Amino acid sequence: MSLLNEFAIYERSQDLAETTIKNRESILITLQQQAGAPLDELTVRDLRVFMGREGISPNTRVTTRTVLRAFYSWLVLDGLRDDDPSLRLPTVRAVKGEPRPFTTAQIESLLFSGSYTRTRIMILLGYRQGFRASSIARVHGKDIDRDSELIRTIGKGGKDRHLPLDPLIAEISLYMPQDDWWFKARGGRQGQGHILSASVTNLITLAKKRAGITDPTLTPHSLRHSYGTELAEAGIDSRVIQELMMHESLQTTQIYTGVSLRRKQEAKHLLPLVRIPERSGRPLATENRNAA
Repeated sequence: MSLLNEFAIYERSQDLAETTIKNRESILITLQQQAGAPLDELTVRDLRVFMGREGISPNTRVTTRTVLRAFYSWLVLDGLRDDDPSLRLPTVRAVKGEPRPFTTAQIESLLFSGSYTRTRIMILLGYRQGFRASSIARVHGKDIDRDSELIRTIGKGGKDRHLPLDPLIAEISLYMPQDDWWFKARGGRQGQGHILSASVTNLITLAKKRAGITDPTLTPHSLRHSYGTELAEAGIDSRVIQELMMHESLQTTQIYTGVSLRRKQEAKHLLPLVRIPERSGRPLATENRNAA
């Protein structure tokens, strides 16, 4: 069995999410391809070259470093390597993120771009429930509780969550499978599994292109950003937003709750009006002397 398969087993024993495991595997495969040597033979210089490659953001470097630290510390732990080259990797400071939301007009363009019904429902699950692609992919009829107005999903780390059911999603659920996956894998029969999160991402990306939205910073995940941003714009408490978005850290939620330009502009109009005198009120001679 390959190192990556063994590492995946170790990660599952830590109860890491499958999406995290797959993302780490993708990074390690890219490292091996670029280094041109087996992962367990790479040097600290190989790792530094990979971390320092051009065209990636500081946050991607932070993620890469985290993956390398996890993988090489596991190699040492399991006796597959004597030294840990990742210990000598430089620390990278993450850049505070900003939300990249779609505008309401862009959301409408996505929905009216000619996409099939299931793609439109995926878009709405991202926009109205704040779901990640992985949660959208595995919506099941039994997750919907219209009586209690709740929807069940699995958050990061495999945690079971019950969130308020959006009224529009509740209406859509009446016409979706009640005892099966909403988005079954291609050719799958009942009980045979849902589509992959990558398929959700691809379908929404196609809808974006079809809608003529060319901004490269807007991705399917931006639907979730729209959800968080609009909650913040509505004045919802950050702790409530944290729970609705299933964030482990309030710091992550604060990306969405920063003060928007619109609210800053509104705030300036709340300042009391103050009369400004045309003159200082001092004797004219003194005022003219100071002005000179």
